[in-house]
Amino acid sequence: MEQIYQMEYRGLNLFDEISTVELAIDEEGQTIHIFDVGQVVSPIFNFDVSAYELSDGFYKMADILRHKGILTNQTGNERTLSEWLITNTAYFYIPQKRIKKYAQGSIIEIVDRTKEQSLFDVYVQRI
Repeated sequence: MEQIYQMEYRGLNLFDEISTVELAIDEEGQTIHIFDVGQVVSPIFNFDVSAYELSDGFYKMADILRHKGILTNQTGNERTLSEWLITNTAYFYIPQKRIKKYAQGSIIEIVDRTKEQSLFDVYVQRI
């Protein structure tokens, strides 16, 4: 994870207030680390299916990253957003010391941090 660079994304949180999300992007590992205290892009729980799903805010942010050519190869702009999401992994670092991982179309909560090698230590320490 030597090739990590950081950036910020601004969007509306659950209370329709503008909040900032910190991103650490590992292009080699095809991974996005998202520090989201304001819950702008965090997964939401769908009670109908009893599972977490990606939020509208995340889809908007991911589409911007895809169009900017982040985490894509030469043919990346030809991919749909769904194809782009499947090829990348996202870690969400959110309040109450919770970490969620989106990979290959599903979201899981990371309970044992020692078993997950790809966590971004800077964000783990901050939550």
